[in-house]
Amino acid sequence: MTTFHLTTVVLPQPVTVYLPPGGMRPRVVAPGGDGSAPITSENGVETVLEKLECAFAINVVTQTIHAQIARIPRPLLIYSAEDFAAVAADLPEHHGERILQCLGSDPAAALQALADGTELPPHPPRVPREIGNWRAKAVLAAMGKLADVEAVIAALPEPQRTVVAAAWAGDAKLARRGSTVTALAAALGMSGADIDALFVAAEAIQI
Repeated sequence: MTTFHLTTVVLPQPVTVYLPPGGMRPRVVAPGGDGSAPITSENGVETVLEKLECAFAINVVTQTIHAQIARIPRPLLIYSAEDFAAVAADLPEHHGERILQCLGSDPAAALQALADGTELPPHPPRVPREIGNWRAKAVLAAMGKLADVEAVIAALPEPQRTVVAAAWAGDAKLARRGSTVTALAAALGMSGADIDALFVAAEAIQI
C-alpha cells in the first residue's frame, strides 16, 4: 500500500531546467550555466526554479519513501527500509528537508544525475528529530564541550535558565529544531552541520 503527500521545497539557490521536445531528458543547470550551449526557446522550454514541487510516495510494503519531483522523470529515494520505522510518521515538510539533504551542495548536478538515471552521491545519514539528554551529554563529553554547555545554561536569563536547567538535569529530549538546541548551538559556535553530526552520533550510541 502506498500513500502520497505533496509539499514544496525551497532550494538554497535557483536552478534552470530545460525541457526539450520529444520526450528527451531534461537538462538542469546551476546559476551561471555550465558552459555548454543552452537549449533555446525554439527547441525547448526553459524554466527557472526557486522551489521544487514534490509528491512523496510512502510504501509500507517495501518500507521506502520516494520523492517525485516535478519535471524530473525519475523518483528520488530519500529513505530506505532501515530508516522507515523512524520516519514513516514524519510530516511532509520533514521529508522536504530530507530532499535538500539528499540533493547536497550541488542540487543541479544531483537533479541532472536523477534525470539521467546515473548514480547519485551516497545519501547523508538520517538526522533524528530528537535525542535523549543522556545521549547528548555523552557525545558532548567526548567532544570536551559538556562543561561549556552547562556554563551557557547557567548564564541564561530567568525564567529561561530555570526551565532549561531543569530539563537538562532530567530525562527530557532535545528537539533538533527546538529553540533550546538552536540557542545553545549559537552560543557554542556550532554550525547546523555540527549539530546534525552530534544528533547522528548520539542516536548511534548503544548500551
